[in-house]
Amino acid sequence: MLATQLGRRFRSDTSVDVSLIDRAPVHVWKPMLHTFAAGTANAHEDGVPMVAQAKRAGFTFLPGEFHALDRQAKRIAIRITDLPNRPPLNHQVRYDIAVIAIGSRANDFGTEGVQDHCHFIDTLWQAESLNQALREEIVYRIIEGGPIKIGVVGGGATGVEFSAETMRLMEAGSSYGHLDLREKLDLTLIDAGERLLGGFSPAISQKVMRKLQELGVSVRLNTQVAGADQAGFVLPSGERIEAAVRVWAAGVKAAAPLPGLEDFDRARSGQLIVGPTLQTPIDADVFALGDCASHTPGGAQRPLPPTGQVARQQADYLAKAIPARLAGSTPGPFTYRDRGSLVSLSQYGAYGMVGGEGPLPSLAIRGWLAKQAHSLFYRMHQFGLYGPARGSVLVLRDGLNTLIKPPIRLD
Repeated sequence: MLATQLGRRFRSDTSVDVSLIDRAPVHVWKPMLHTFAAGTANAHEDGVPMVAQAKRAGFTFLPGEFHALDRQAKRIAIRITDLPNRPPLNHQVRYDIAVIAIGSRANDFGTEGVQDHCHFIDTLWQAESLNQALREEIVYRIIEGGPIKIGVVGGGATGVEFSAETMRLMEAGSSYGHLDLREKLDLTLIDAGERLLGGFSPAISQKVMRKLQELGVSVRLNTQVAGADQAGFVLPSGERIEAAVRVWAAGVKAAAPLPGLEDFDRARSGQLIVGPTLQTPIDADVFALGDCASHTPGGAQRPLPPTGQVARQQADYLAKAIPARLAGSTPGPFTYRDRGSLVSLSQYGAYGMVGGEGPLPSLAIRGWLAKQAHSLFYRMHQFGLYGPARGSVLVLRDGLNTLIKPPIRLD
């Protein structure tokens, strides 16, 4: 979103070149990753090709992983490692201003076996890998019989929403000839806390838990996981929770440390600490935003949460602050406005809080209204990328797809 807005701003200014570096050739809205993982949405339809977006918006797309930062030479090293028949490629790009937005990853807290035996939902590759494993287990159980055992660790939005989408997958799959598919599902959602969705109000947490239980999800609260293996999870007591497909969606930490970032101030979770203008204290020419950045507003007791809402507002802020800085002005501080939190349980409903900022009171919503509010966030993202005209066409396309195409991936 930041590259798109800056590209449009400087499209006719030859003195400014905006480059976006990313390993993925396709952009997807991160809050949709759990739907790709469950197979209730298709990344091939909802993804945005980076090169096409670069052409539309006026920035340059550079494929490859951000590998290292050289602050003295003002260069970023890029590595391309996913060319099957070629050795890794390395190249560099010079910068005057660098914005680091490398996201986050789930925190396994050093739990034994998690890295080797669990699926994550932090990237499109991971979501697609999880979807493949889920589909394989479903086919196997259809032929061989027995329950489809899935274990999900993490009662935050990702774990809760993935569990609901998996239920929808099974329900829709039952309509394609396997009538007992929903009954075969044995899904356990595990969380170490006293309630699901710790960032939401207790009332919403209770409603969501009751709904999941009505759908058939087994919810285990106050449950630590001591280890994972190829057959399931092990609890500190020695009890086992069997799961052929194991998903880890607990905790958030910064992406793996990269060369050139060792001297930057970091939070306990590894995120880059940034000041009021999202600049890193060690280098005013290096900014950070989104999940990889830790920003504590003045007077606040804790940093802003790693959510899409925070990241989007930070991108909008930098889309104005960077041009102001290039023009010689000093931008004011970033101000976050909490517009509420929403969680979607697929077709089974949505819950959340909206308002609470300024004169608007905080309002609890659920059902159809909450579902529409949740959908609005995605539509805002689409309109931001495509503009009003193309964004409206996409809304129409998505509406037609619900009438024409199956509700789940069948390819």
